[in-house]
Order: sequence, then structure tokens, then C-alpha cells
Amino acid sequence: MANDTDNVIDGRLAGRHVVVTRARHQQEPLTSALRAEGASVVSMPLIDIVESPDGIASLRALLVDADEISWIVVTSPNGARVVGMLHESGCSLPPVAAVGAATADTIGHGVDFISRQATSAALVDGFPTGPGRVIVVQGERADDTVSEGLAKKAWSVTRCDVYRTIDTEPDADVVADAINADAVVLASPSAVGNWTKVTSGRGRAAIIVIGPVTRSAAETVGLAVDATADDPSVGAIVDALVSVLSP
Repeated sequence: MANDTDNVIDGRLAGRHVVVTRARHQQEPLTSALRAEGASVVSMPLIDIVESPDGIASLRALLVDADEISWIVVTSPNGARVVGMLHESGCSLPPVAAVGAATADTIGHGVDFISRQATSAALVDGFPTGPGRVIVVQGERADDTVSEGLAKKAWSVTRCDVYRTIDTEPDADVVADAINADAVVLASPSAVGNWTKVTSGRGRAAIIVIGPVTRSAAETVGLAVDATADDPSVGAIVDALVSVLSP
């Protein structure tokens, strides 16, 4: 495994090779935790996050009248970074809701409602009933679970797509390392799709996914999921890997 050779010999994942597929700017916390557990990390970002200037401009314009907005709902850390950036640049924010603690922590602003689980369905289930206006901040590939769910709870919903997720093209030698790894961590349906494409179904890696949406995407394309992390935290992902690789 040419990707990572400087790791400890002890730990729950000692001697194991794990593929981390998150976007490059999101990899460090997980790769550090894996190395601390003795794993070798194959860094193979399968997606990249690109901000959408038009979407950000639309959100900025909406926030001019922040006092007329009941809630701004942020569904991912990528959207949270945009909301935090706009707040730092002087935009006022209405009450803020976030899907999960990781998204809430990324905003850098007081969050008024955090879903108990880091899923869109959990946020909808726990969210109060309208009426009022809600702005939902998402990426272009995100589904309509939040928007449609809140509309059914009598809210007037405006969706704002502030970033795009694009597939990457990993180098052939990195793909070869990944195919021979012990496990791969897939954190989104987009990553599932690109993993299937770049590996062409080859390899023996155990499939570890984050959350029910990614699990469903994996199973839809025929991947046998070995474990699902209880939540998107680094600790939960490591525990899921340990449950499969060091039972």
C-alpha cells in the first residue's frame, strides 16, 4: 500500500488497509484516527465539493430580509461552511436548524435546533409545525426529504443549493491500492456511485457506509454492506470498521 506507510503497529486496526473516500478537505480527522488505531490509509477522494456562486448569491439576497424568515435549515457541513461564511461577512441569520451535531459545529453560530440523528428524516420528524418561511440550504445532488417533509408540516419552503458535488478521477495506482484494501468507507451516495465506477466491481474491500441513505444507495447498485456507522462521527466510523475487521 503505497498511500500510507507511517502508522503504528498497535491498535484495533493494526495491519489493516482502509480506503477513505471523502472529499480531500474532509479527510484529516478520520485518517488521523485510523492511523492512531494502526491502520494504513489509502486516500482516494471520490468526490469534490464546488461552491455554487449563483446559489450563494441567492442565499445572501434572501438573508437581507432575515427577520421575515422563521428558520434556516442546514443539512450538511458543506452547506454549513457557506452559512458561516455569509454570517461572518455581515449577513444576519434567523433561527438556525442543523442536521446533526457535525453540521451544527461547522456553522460557527448559535444553533437553535439540532436533530437527534444526523439524517434528514430525523430533522423533519423533530421539527416544529409551521406556518412560516423556511430556507433549506443543501447541495445540488441532495434529495427533497427536508423540503418536502417541512412543506407537509405547513412551512413555506425555499430550497437554496449552495454547492455541487462532482466525481473525481483517481490515479490508476491509487485505485489498485483501493481494490486490494481491507475496507472502504463510503460517506455519500455520490461516493458509492464513483466507487462502483472506478473499481468496476473489482476488489475484496469490506463496505462500511455512513447512515441509511448511503446504505440504500450501496445496496441499490449491488454492493454488500458489511457495516453502517451509527452516526457520521469519526468515532462511530472507526467502531464500525473495528466491528468488521477486528471482531
